[in-house]
Parts: sequence; C-alpha cells; structure tokens
Amino acid sequence: MEDIKYPIELEVVTPLSVGAGNDNEWTRGIDFVQKDGKVYVIDIQKAVANGIDIDRLTQLFLRSDEEGISQLLGNKIDKVSKFIFKSPVKTTNAIKAFLRTELFDKPVVAGSSLKGSIRSALFNYLRIDEKKNEEVFGNMKDGTDLMRFIRVADIEMPSTVLVNTKIFNLMKDGTHWYGGWKHGGTDREGNSHTDEHFKPTGFNTLYECVAPGKKGLGSIILAGNAFDLMAKNTSSSIAYRDKKKALLASDISSLFQIVNEVTKSYLQKEKAFFAKYPAERSEELIDNIDYLLSLIPDDGSCCLLKMSAGVGFHSITGDWQYKDYWDEPGQWEYGRDAGKKKFKSRKTAEFGGRLQLMGFVKLRKLNKEEFENVADELFKEHQAIKEEVLAPVKAREVERHKAIETEKQLKVETEKEEKRRNSYQTLLSKAHQLYNNEIYDEAINILHQAGLIAVNEVEHSTLLDECVKARDISAFRQSLQEG
Repeated sequence: MEDIKYPIELEVVTPLSVGAGNDNEWTRGIDFVQKDGKVYVIDIQKAVANGIDIDRLTQLFLRSDEEGISQLLGNKIDKVSKFIFKSPVKTTNAIKAFLRTELFDKPVVAGSSLKGSIRSALFNYLRIDEKKNEEVFGNMKDGTDLMRFIRVADIEMPSTVLVNTKIFNLMKDGTHWYGGWKHGGTDREGNSHTDEHFKPTGFNTLYECVAPGKKGLGSIILAGNAFDLMAKNTSSSIAYRDKKKALLASDISSLFQIVNEVTKSYLQKEKAFFAKYPAERSEELIDNIDYLLSLIPDDGSCCLLKMSAGVGFHSITGDWQYKDYWDEPGQWEYGRDAGKKKFKSRKTAEFGGRLQLMGFVKLRKLNKEEFENVADELFKEHQAIKEEVLAPVKAREVERHKAIETEKQLKVETEKEEKRRNSYQTLLSKAHQLYNNEIYDEAINILHQAGLIAVNEVEHSTLLDECVKARDISAFRQSLQEG
C-alpha cells in the first residue's frame, strides 16, 4: 500500500466562514466603522502613516465612538483601512472574521477544519455499535489515530465578502411546536423574541465569508503505507482495522462516497425539518437543500461537505444519533432547557437575495491537466482581485509621485529664479558702484546685461536713465572745457 497525494479543488457552494476565533472578531467602533453602506476595518499602522492623531483615535476607540472615528478619519478612511466591504445590513454586533494566513493575510480554509468535517463523516461510517470517539479512531498517544493517516493541506482562497446571518428557531404554543426567526433573547418574563416573520436585523450576525463559486487548490494524502507500518509495529489493538486499511488503500473517490452518503442523509432530514416547521421564507431553505442534493454524484467523483460556522450539532457528530430531526431528538428533561426541543436552532445566511444553509463546499479530485488549468484560472482571479484592491493604492502612489515631481520641479524653478535674481542684483550693484565712480559707459553696458535677465524688475531701467543722463551731462561739460 502506498501513500498517495491527491490534488483537489475546493469550491464554495454556500457562504463559508472559517472562524479566526473570538479574539480576532472585529468590534464596532474599535476595529471597524460603518459608513455609506460600507464596512471599513481600520489598520492602526496605516492610520499612523497617514498622519491621523493616534491619541484622539485611541480616545474614540475607548468610547467605541463610531461616528467620531469616521469624522476623524474623514476622506482618509480608504487609505487607513485594512479591508473594505460592502455591508449587507447595519449591525451593532462584532463581525466574525475569516481565518487568514499570517504572512500574506490571505483568507485560508484550514486543513484542520476540513479534516474535522471528514472525521465526522468517517465516525458515522466506521462505527457499528456504541463505541466512543477514541475507540473508533484510535489514540493519538500511541499513534493509532486514523486521522494521522489522512493529511489535508490548507487552501488559500481569493477573496471574502460580508454575509448577514439569522437563526431559525422553534417556538412552542401550548403543545404545538412551530418554526420562527429569532430577533432577540428571552426577556425577564420568559417571553421569547422569536416569531414567524423574517427580519434581517435583530439578533443577526455578520460573517466574513468566502462567497459561493469561489475556488481554491489543495491536497489530501491517504497514507496507506504509513498506516501499514504503524499496524505492524504497534502492540495496541486497532478498531475497525480492515475498514480503515481498505479506505486508505482505495482511491479517494471511496472517501468522497462516504462523505456524500452522510451529507445526503443530513440534507434529507434537514429538508423534512423545515417542511414540518415552516416560517416566512423557509421555502427558500428547502429550495437550497434541493439544489445541494442535486450536486451529490452517485460515483464519488466529488463530494459535498458541510463545515465550519453554522455546522450544527448533527454535522459535528457525524449525524448518527437520530433518524429524523423533528421528532426523535425529543426534549431536554433537565436543567434550564428542560421542556425545550433538542437541537432546534439553525444558522442561516442570506446571499444573493436568497436564504441558504451555511458552509457547504465541494471537493473534487483533479488530474494534472485539470490542476494546471484551475491553477491558471485561480492565478488570474487572484491577480484581478489584487489589481482591484491595489487600484486605489496605485492611484494614490501615482498622485504621490506627481506631487514629488512637482515639488522637485518647483525647487528647480525656485533655485533657478534665485540664481537669476542674485545675478541681477550683482549686476545692479556693480552698475551703482560704477555710476558713483562716474564710469558711466561701463555702468550702461552692465545695466543692458541686467535688462536681458530682468523679469519684473525695473531698477536697472531707472538707473540706466540716470547713467545716460549723467554721461551726457559729463560729456557736455567736457566739451565746454575743451572749447
């Protein structure tokens, strides 16, 4: 058995958010401001570089003064923003940021996130009894964990957008459960702010997402050889050894087929859930589920996988506990949720004017030619996005260079003018000295030279007239003496 590396294409099917963690959320009035239908994520270093008063900015951050920050940044807001997004709706909540690479700050689908979703599907496939997670996969401590032998690379994505999300919830009217949209928490009297009407705001959250249709390239390694070596050299028993060995020895289409079976079952149960508990616009979710089901092939040529934000209880656990989502889960018996339906909430996203389930991606194995074609296609898309993002920066850079060149030219002209003026004053000074010494002809020649470089000056003309007059008087007197 060999270790085989499969090049894969990841295509986002419904809005995908791979969270960067709560510590990296963007907080309104600190990390971002909303203005003119856009969200500006502020970059402190850019603010410093563009001459923003950081002490004033810090004081505004402390008060989360969004309006004050916008006024302080003024027309420099584009220049000092790290990211600029079109805002789907106004929000007072933090924005859930997408995971990014540390070096180039690119959105990235972490291999660990993909691997976690694959693990959930495999848990469903492997288990045939009530064994626990560790008993199914093996143990990291002794090196028997199956997921050590399925290696998934990180996948960079070209761009992100902001997507509004709402929670679909269940409400109870007596003994009757029905669907609704959550617009707020439960008040002190125990009244729920959930009803059947959809509103884009109220208990909504903006997520930074990769939009449907965007693609990235990565790889999955099925390390069958490494698994064989481990199995031969371990004293530990390996649960489901033959199934694991067969999976790692097979083409990746076998893994895709396993994922598809879990996804298909999950979607069918979700469709029945929304059909049983309808609310305003829930038919859009059913249409979306039908579309997702249509993407699942019969041959394992690709797989449809649900992952990351909005994944929900059923997907996280491999969807093996319940045959349906509307009846069998039942109600909580104890604690503060006693009497409530189990797993009754669904996070939904609105994109392109339609409601969708979050986090579905399609994985497809690529041959060499396909990989090169997709890589070329993605390179062009990355370059186009890069050009779009950098266009304002380049425009500002062109303006900056123009300003520098203008300043240089002005300096040259100033120096040239200063030199001319100094020359003019030097000639004028010499002419004055010659005039005072009654050497009029030489003074007149120098004043003619001064006239050639004069621009707005008239001193030389006045002195020239005086020199000519003095010379003529002097010549007249001399002629009288000689006569």
